[in-house]
Amino acid sequence: MASWKLPSITGRPVCVLGAGVLGRRIGACWASAGYRVHIRDPDASQTAGALEYIKHELWRYKPTISPEDISVQAFQDLKLAVEDAWLIVECVPEKLDLKTAVFAELEKFARPDAILASNSSSYKSREMTTKVRPDTAQRMLNTHYIIPPKIRLVELMTSGSTHEDIFPFLEGHFRASGMLPLKVQRESTGFVVNRVWAAVKRECLMVLSEGVASPAELDMAWTEMFIQNGDPPCTMMDSVGLDTVSLIERHYIEERNLPDTGVIGFLQKYIDEGRLGAKSSKGGFYPPGHSTKTAGQEPASYENLRASALYILDLGLANEPSEVYKRGRILVGSADGKSPLRTVVDHQPMPDGIALDPAAGKIFWTNMGVPNINDGSIMSSNLDGSNIKVIIPSGCVHTPKQLAVDHQSHKLYFSDREGMRVFRCNSDGSELETLIQIGDWKKGFKDQTLWCVGIAVASREGKFYWTQKGPSKGSQGKILRASINMPPGADATTRKDIECLYSNLPEPIDLEIDEEGRAMYWTDRGELPMGNTLNRVSLDVAGEYGNHQILARNLHEAIGLAIDKTNRHIYATGLGGAVYRFNMDGGDRKKFYEDEGAFAGIALCDQTVVELRLFAIEVPGEANPLSLFELGKALEAAATSTDNAQRQSAGQQLQAWESHPEYYVALQQTAFLDKSLRHEIRFLAIILLKNGIDKYWRPTARHAVKPPAKQLIRSRLLQGSVDEEEKSLSLHNALVMAKIVRIDYPNEWPDALPTIINVTRSSQKGNSVHLSGALLVLLRVVKELGTARLRKSQTALQAVTPELVQLLGEIYTEKTAYWQQYFTKGQGDEDDADYAMQNSLTALKILRRLVTVGYEQPHLDGMVQGFWSVSQTQFDQFLTGVGHESWIPVPFQDLVGKHLIQFTKLHIDMCHQHPASFTALPNSIPLALAYWNLVKEFSDVFEKSGGIQEVSEKTRGGNPKHEGPLSEKLALKGLLLLRGCVAIGYQPAQTFRYRSAEAKNMEKEAINTIKTQLFTEDLLLDIVQVIISKLFIFRKSDLEAWEEEPETWESQERSEGQAYEWAVRPCAERLLIDLLTHYKELGKPLLMYCELATKVDMDIVTKEAAYCALGCAAAIVQESFDFDRFLNATLVKDAQIQDPMAKLLRRRISILLSQWVPIKIPKTSRPVVYEIYRYLLKPDDIHNDEVVRITAARQFKWIADEFEFDGEDFLPFAADYFDLLVNLLNEVDSDETKLAILSTIRVIVGRMGPLMSQFGDAIMVVLPSLWESVGSEEYMMKQAILSIMATLITALQAESLRYQATIIPLLREAMNPDSPLHLHLIEESVELWKSILSQCSPPLLPELTQLVELVLPLLEYDSYIANQCLEITKGYIVLAPADMLSDALRRPTLVALTKTLDVNSREQNKLGADSLELMIRIAEEMGGTQGVSVVVHDMLEIGLLRTLLERLHSAWEATQTTGPNRKPSKINSLKETDYFVLLARIALADPALFATMLTGFGGSFEQVWTWLSTQWFANFDCMAEIDKKKLSCLALTRLCELPSPVQEAVLVHLQDYLSMWTSVVSDLLIDGAVGSDSSIWEKRSYDVDLYEGETPLEKQEYRHTEKDPVHTVNTYDFVRDRLEDLVRRTGGEQAFQTNWAVNVDKEVLTGFQKLSEPQPQDQMGN
Repeated sequence: MASWKLPSITGRPVCVLGAGVLGRRIGACWASAGYRVHIRDPDASQTAGALEYIKHELWRYKPTISPEDISVQAFQDLKLAVEDAWLIVECVPEKLDLKTAVFAELEKFARPDAILASNSSSYKSREMTTKVRPDTAQRMLNTHYIIPPKIRLVELMTSGSTHEDIFPFLEGHFRASGMLPLKVQRESTGFVVNRVWAAVKRECLMVLSEGVASPAELDMAWTEMFIQNGDPPCTMMDSVGLDTVSLIERHYIEERNLPDTGVIGFLQKYIDEGRLGAKSSKGGFYPPGHSTKTAGQEPASYENLRASALYILDLGLANEPSEVYKRGRILVGSADGKSPLRTVVDHQPMPDGIALDPAAGKIFWTNMGVPNINDGSIMSSNLDGSNIKVIIPSGCVHTPKQLAVDHQSHKLYFSDREGMRVFRCNSDGSELETLIQIGDWKKGFKDQTLWCVGIAVASREGKFYWTQKGPSKGSQGKILRASINMPPGADATTRKDIECLYSNLPEPIDLEIDEEGRAMYWTDRGELPMGNTLNRVSLDVAGEYGNHQILARNLHEAIGLAIDKTNRHIYATGLGGAVYRFNMDGGDRKKFYEDEGAFAGIALCDQTVVELRLFAIEVPGEANPLSLFELGKALEAAATSTDNAQRQSAGQQLQAWESHPEYYVALQQTAFLDKSLRHEIRFLAIILLKNGIDKYWRPTARHAVKPPAKQLIRSRLLQGSVDEEEKSLSLHNALVMAKIVRIDYPNEWPDALPTIINVTRSSQKGNSVHLSGALLVLLRVVKELGTARLRKSQTALQAVTPELVQLLGEIYTEKTAYWQQYFTKGQGDEDDADYAMQNSLTALKILRRLVTVGYEQPHLDGMVQGFWSVSQTQFDQFLTGVGHESWIPVPFQDLVGKHLIQFTKLHIDMCHQHPASFTALPNSIPLALAYWNLVKEFSDVFEKSGGIQEVSEKTRGGNPKHEGPLSEKLALKGLLLLRGCVAIGYQPAQTFRYRSAEAKNMEKEAINTIKTQLFTEDLLLDIVQVIISKLFIFRKSDLEAWEEEPETWESQERSEGQAYEWAVRPCAERLLIDLLTHYKELGKPLLMYCELATKVDMDIVTKEAAYCALGCAAAIVQESFDFDRFLNATLVKDAQIQDPMAKLLRRRISILLSQWVPIKIPKTSRPVVYEIYRYLLKPDDIHNDEVVRITAARQFKWIADEFEFDGEDFLPFAADYFDLLVNLLNEVDSDETKLAILSTIRVIVGRMGPLMSQFGDAIMVVLPSLWESVGSEEYMMKQAILSIMATLITALQAESLRYQATIIPLLREAMNPDSPLHLHLIEESVELWKSILSQCSPPLLPELTQLVELVLPLLEYDSYIANQCLEITKGYIVLAPADMLSDALRRPTLVALTKTLDVNSREQNKLGADSLELMIRIAEEMGGTQGVSVVVHDMLEIGLLRTLLERLHSAWEATQTTGPNRKPSKINSLKETDYFVLLARIALADPALFATMLTGFGGSFEQVWTWLSTQWFANFDCMAEIDKKKLSCLALTRLCELPSPVQEAVLVHLQDYLSMWTSVVSDLLIDGAVGSDSSIWEKRSYDVDLYEGETPLEKQEYRHTEKDPVHTVNTYDFVRDRLEDLVRRTGGEQAFQTNWAVNVDKEVLTGFQKLSEPQPQDQMGN
């Protein structure tokens, strides 16, 4: 054994045998750390899979090297794979004889120093040594990988003879590869993890088999105990207490008769030594202070509730010299250094000292600024870095250093180095006082012995301590102290209580005092051996300090210092870039966070406090307050968990935090910008941030993001794209920034665009990745501002457009020149050329948008003219770079093609958005002609082209993505440009936006240019000829796409779709229609061509093209083409042709008929059309394939929806149509296709009307089953089903009642507010609901009545839905009054209706008020005054009546005040009328109840009546409806019936009453007849409809309304009777005249008296 030596790894690989699940993962572990890896498997497909796995999944292993440097090779030959390996890991199947044979072969082929490892989880390596020599066995061992990368543990176990040097050697390499090695101390079947898991598994199975818990309950308990909130087993046992653990184990052993395997004796040893765990000062399994003490235990010497969080200052020295003084940071890390550092504050000028006040949730720190300038400052923020404040501004202190908090006095103490002072102030910066001043910096500060640096406070002792560092490495440093209280009569320069405790120290820096431990600690940055040390001195019994002790040496530029008294640790930092942790005696030195900054101050905060205080505010009602820990946990679960329930729970938690003021800051700065987190977590964070911008960024939003949080987010937005190499993350960050710029620029964020421009300019010559990120941000910003509706956004963009165009023009020119030179001359680097192409493309994307949205008149700008010319020149150049003989290599031709597409978009956008500029820019007409030539050239190969297809993938903008040949895409763009030119010439009203005199002249010039120079006769004829003869040809690729995906193809090609935007043939159709519309003379040659189509010998493909042209020309040639003859003589035959290509013609005939029938078809030929469609819908003809039948079903909708469609004519065909359409519906798969068929069915049902009665049953059999068959998220299908049901009910009217039992369950499901489809289905649901109620008569089905509970919450929706629901509610009041007035529904209905009075929609207000009035009216009708009393009581209880009266009072107050102090009314006159109508209903029904109600509002009846009556009478002028005037008149008149005090209150307003009576009675007179009343209804017969289409609901409402006193009571008689009674009660006519009538104007009295006289018609109030 002694002769074997560890292998050298230089140039040698790690070899993995077996490329299965674990083999490829083990290979990835080593490869990610830069080791060469060989993977061998006899199956080549396995090694290929392994290489693919490592290629695509390596990022999960957090590689430490660039992906380009990864070295992994695959082998099938064992000898070649292992011959040079230093480590060989077998991962062959778990068969002992196979593994043994493998090691025997390795002995022959591997080098003699190679380490041989087995990944077996069940066999010991000892068992595999039977066929190898002893010297081979000594280099064999088990290395058991668990499940990397998720679990990085590797268990190392000896073969029984493994050389001991192997273990530390491998442990080092395992750690270097990111693994966590665990040496198993002795041979153990199952190692460590599997043994523990075996016991866990066994006990779990016993719990299940004994019925103690279900699997779900067990998993829930395990998750709660050990995953979400748990500790490792030994830590947990320490927490519980080892004596308690021992008692529990004894009980288990006794109760279950288990053998004692030595566990009790093992535990007893710890108990006998007093090592009981966390509750013991001697510790337990772990040393004191390590484990967590459980709740309820007695305090121990070293209890540790949770590890501390570290707050560390980075001075920023690692940045460029110009950036050093503004790039300091505050970082947060963990006590063990395992959590990545997170930046909570940045861009600070040399931060040096830091202290925390956890109770207040605050960080305090010093900023040194530039050391030789008096510009230091003291800052504070929340623990998460938010709410940054300057508490001591720059200039008040010179160079502040260490800072300390006196938690008793809440004072801050800090030293001022070059200022040679020690200060104290309050935590808000007030009461700044100088405690020590030993020099005057204004006279010079070169004497470094006077420089004050460290500071510490001993509040119990009443002293503060500080250091004076002395010259660097000069051994002249001191530690001094003085009293906290200034001696009487002394000041900072004269005080005599200063003591020098230590002098001649190398260079003491930061101080810490441990008053409980009676010790002082400091760091020393001086010369070794006494400097760069950690020091401690103890306070003796006499209160004096003795000789100090060096606890640790060889620190790297020691600065910061913090004492963790709870966990008994000392932390120190070094400028060299590390954090050190020691035990209290200086032992167990740990070093972490190396090379992550130049560290200065450090402070500790209990992690529990950090979590609870980090954001200062908890979310109300939430179980989990927002903290960085909880946020990270929720993001990880939502982004990566495979447990759906866990993902949903995390999603709900994230949603609950949306209203938290710091949530979005944390998403950005803690999650998204932390590159150590997994991609999925960062991606989710930026998506949530992006969504949050839409919802909460605007200041008017509820829970809007606060300005400080906005400032923090904006400060790091550019970093998220410029410094981000992950393109998807960079893109979404750019989208976030663009959304914010759109809202904030220029008002709230004026330097947004200047900053982006500066970053772009600075990246232009440097880092290509940074330039790519900057351009991406700029692209998204320009897109957002360019599409913004607000004029300010467009103006702001236009203001910077010239600068941007110049900059981007430079970038585009430079980058384009680079890649052109590389490909033509070979100059440069391929990677740089690739980046140059990508960046020139992005610059081009921005430029083509800027020149169209950034200028009012682009053609007047010289840079635009230049760019326009370049676009034409380079279009021709680049076009030569995408062919077979291209100068561009094939891998790069796609990028060149994208440049060409951007040029086409530039030309088309200019044509559409600036038509006058388009024609005025250089060579635009030749450009358009060149595009036509491009189209014409392509038309020669159109028939053979592969076509453009819509693919499932989306563009970055969320639009469908299309793939196809570049030549076809360019031809399509040419057609779109020509369509744009037609619009310029013939649709100026739609094309030209500005109509100034200058604009009109430009418009005329543009129109003239297009008409005379572009669309010449020769060009027009050429276009028509090419389109019809070449571009309308049905291609082989079209047929292949048809047959491969019939439904998808049909949907994309449908005539009413948007295919013209991405497919040549539909676009050509649109262009032809455009030209035929404006050049009628083109109809003649087109018609001649179409005449040829009637020839029987014409092939089907050509005929199909001709029919396509004939359809396009329908509106133009209708007068000159006898379509009726063509239909009967030709189309009928063509529809029945039996030919392999017949389906092409049949599909086209469906489309052609739908184009012609709405324009011109005689009634006699309609049955022929119906017959053709019926034939095309039949599946038994083999040529009626899916596409033919779907097209026929889709196009027949336009036939049925045509104005002259007659249900009687269609009736003989209807049964077959419904059967064929329903059968087709069951055949197809696509939801879009099903929706199209359902839409056709709906139109037919609606047009058939009552004739549907014989087909309704068949329809209603299909719809419920179809409803059940669609998924829970397919809301569009259910919308269509609901719409058909509503149409069917309207069509069948009262006959539809038989379907209510079927429809109501579906309606209840759709209206369920807990359903995910509720919001999607609500519009169709309420329409259906209204249709059902409209055909109902009392009594309603109980199931229908029960639905009313679902409508009330909807009254608060947007106005359209709410209005529909108000009508439904009103329908229920009419149809089911007893139910609506029942105790169960009455008050909820009143509450819901009351809320409608406060919304902004007038229609909603009116409908709500009308329904409330109806409730009162029907309550009286059914229950008399008692019924009204119940409703009024509820109105009082819910506050409705008080609200009405308060608002009416505000209206009255508004009339009583004038001038600048006039009180505004809370309601307008229309609402006043609504309110008075409600009060009138109550008063008319029960005047005594009304008077009592008023008494309860603000005093006596008289007090309320005084202002209310004044306002009520005044409102009569605002009442437009005579019925409402009469209602108020009757109500107010009924008050005359009441005795005192109402009687006197009424008589006070006698003149108002007489005026009202005169006005209302006069308005109601019929032909001037005395006592007549036009509002009284005559009795009607309900067997006859009042008007066509009167519904049962309307009839029932009429029944209620005709009982209304407004329509039954004669106003004149009603008034006369009550006035006579009032006169009698006041003492007779004489007394009435003397006491009351005498106060009335004679004109008013005379007018009233004339009511008893016949009125001439011309004097009546018309």
